[in-house]
Order: sequence, then structure tokens, then C-alpha cells
Amino acid sequence: MTRVVMVKSVALARGGILGRNTGIGGAHHNLLDALKNGDIEGYQLAATCEYFLSMKTNPIKRLLMRWWAHPRVVNRFVNSSVKDGNCDILHITDQEQAHLVPTKCKVPVVITVHDLFHLFPKQVKIGQETIQVGEAKPPSYRRRDLKKLKKGLMRADLLVCDSKATLSDCQKHFPNVKSVCIPLGLDIDSFANFSQDNSQVIGPAQNLPAGCNLLIVGSHDPRKRLKFICQVLGGLDDSIKNDIRVHHVGNGECPYGGPSTHHLAKQYGVNNWHGVGTNLSHEELMWMRIKCEALLFPSGSEGFGYPPLESMACGTKVLCSDLASHNELMPANSCIAADDILAWQNAIIAIHSQWKQRDGPIIADEKLIEHSRNYSMSVFNGKMAEVYSNLEV
Repeated sequence: MTRVVMVKSVALARGGILGRNTGIGGAHHNLLDALKNGDIEGYQLAATCEYFLSMKTNPIKRLLMRWWAHPRVVNRFVNSSVKDGNCDILHITDQEQAHLVPTKCKVPVVITVHDLFHLFPKQVKIGQETIQVGEAKPPSYRRRDLKKLKKGLMRADLLVCDSKATLSDCQKHFPNVKSVCIPLGLDIDSFANFSQDNSQVIGPAQNLPAGCNLLIVGSHDPRKRLKFICQVLGGLDDSIKNDIRVHHVGNGECPYGGPSTHHLAKQYGVNNWHGVGTNLSHEELMWMRIKCEALLFPSGSEGFGYPPLESMACGTKVLCSDLASHNELMPANSCIAADDILAWQNAIIAIHSQWKQRDGPIIADEKLIEHSRNYSMSVFNGKMAEVYSNLEV
């Protein structure tokens, strides 16, 4: 007798479309692909509720879309899909869209929570440095927006946190909502085998200058601590500093004002700082990871921390600060004290020494690739299947 397996349908919802190269966008696409491909056992994709986000759109129109038009679309879709038997779970893929949770939803609602920086901003002291995590004084429209997000999070049936640090924050701020920790997944094989599958280098990696190339991925948000890394690099001996080429993939302007990365690099004597910008394709960024000696990740606070995991999946060395929650991803005893300038300088000197002594192309670190498999999509998919199955329908 053939056993019939009932497959349930999951509707994914978010606001404006974000690309795969963003942390939140990448997490959404990975979950979307898993449901499309049937990789989460017992579950399939019902549909995705989202809209095209244009930076040129009038700000008032953007707010109208965010606060009223799109929530109504999501609510109507869920109601009609439930009526037709085509939706069993609504999954909102990041906390910045928590306002989309219908007031009286007919199916369980799951929200992936990457961080609570903006909902509950704070200052973090690292050594002699104090950094702002989240916007301390948001404008009035953003304060209203944050209230909507908090109310949405309180209406959810389950908060899926991508790190232990975020889980702790959710348990503190939303104690009446069930929450679990499921680290995000990554298609490790596509990263590990990328250089073998693609013979032609494209994008900025085509013209990397001769020298010890180091990569930074992320914005110039104060919590990313690019000022600190400029201080570290600026204090190196000229014989080493002049060999180093820093490639920053991200916006070089600080979102809350303050000096740009180029200004900081000049201030601290980091002469070989190259701003790559934000418009790299997935393939271009992959080549940057592979062609650089190491990733520098001095961040003071992260929800998950894709850049270290993605670099390790390529077999690229990572110099990472020992702070939450990106330190959860790293091999044991491999992180660097966040405020120890000398320790950071010594780690960079060691990378420089390896570059100087190497004869031939960079060789991927197989131990890092193997470690990254702890965060493979198969592990993530198995945990998501278990979480979905435990929801009360």
C-alpha cells in the first residue's frame, strides 16, 4: 500500500525586493529556493508576496505602499489561499516586515528575526570605543514604523532567530511569543566549487593590483567598525602597509553622518584603500572572495554575519572579531579580541607573511570549507521542516 504524504504550503512575505547579495535578501532567496525545490520535507511554496522597490519612488508613496497597500495585499492573499486550501503557514522572512502579520490570521505566522538593532538601539562599549548599534534618534515616521513592527512581532506565532544572541534578545523583548534559534543556511558546495566551475574572472577581481589583497564586505554603519580597522592598518610598519591593498565592498558613506571610509583611510595613513561599491553581481563578489588573501570582519555586532561564512565556504581566511553573533559561526578559538589592536595587527602581519612566501595562486583552506558545512542548506532545511511541523494549524 502506497503511503500518501501530505505536503503543506508556505506563503513567503516580505516588502520590497532585495537582491541575493544583501544579508536579508540572501536569506529570503535561500528559503524560497528550498521550498520551490521541495528541499524542506513535507512543505512547498504557496507563493511569494513582495513588490519592486525603487529608490526613485516618492517617499510618501513608499510609506503608503509599506503601511497600507502591501499589508492589505498580504491579508487578502492569505484569506483567499486558505479558503482554497493553498496556504497552511505564512512566513515573513525578516523582522523589518513584521507589520505584515494580519491582525487575525487564519494560519500560523512565522517571522525570521535577523536582529533587533533598530527596534531596540543601544550603545556597546568595546575597549575605549563606544559604538552605536541601531539608530538612536530615528525621525518621527520611523518611530511610527517601529511601533508597527513591534506589534507585528507580538502577533506572530513563532520567531525564528538566526543566532543565539538574537534568540536571547527576542526572549527578553517578546517573552510571550515562542522563539527558537535556527542559524541560516548556505549552499556550501556552490561556494567551495565556484573557482572550478568558472574559468573566467569577471568584475573588479579582473584587475586586482599586485600586492596582499584584503577584502571587507559590509556597510559603513558604525557597528561595522571600519574606523577601527583603519587604525589597525594605519599602525602597521610601512614595509607591510605599502604591500596591503584593501577592497571594501559596500557603501563608503556613514548612514548617520560622520566621515566616509576614504576620509578615515586618509586620516590614518591607509593609502591603498579601494571602494568597490555595492553593485557587484553574485559572481563578481565570489571572485573577490577567492582572489583576496583574507576577509577582515571587525564588526561590533551582527544578527548573523554572512560575510565570514561565505568566505570560509570559499576556503578564504577570515579575521573576525570575537563578538556576537558572528563569533558563533567561526571555528573554536579563531576569533580576535575586538579591542586588541596589536592582536589584529599580528594577524594581518601573518597573512602578509604567507602572501610573501607563497609561490603561486591562493590555495583554498579545506578545513574552513569543512567547518562551513555546519551551516549547509541541508542542515537548515531539516531544522525548518521540524519547526514547521510543530506549529499548531
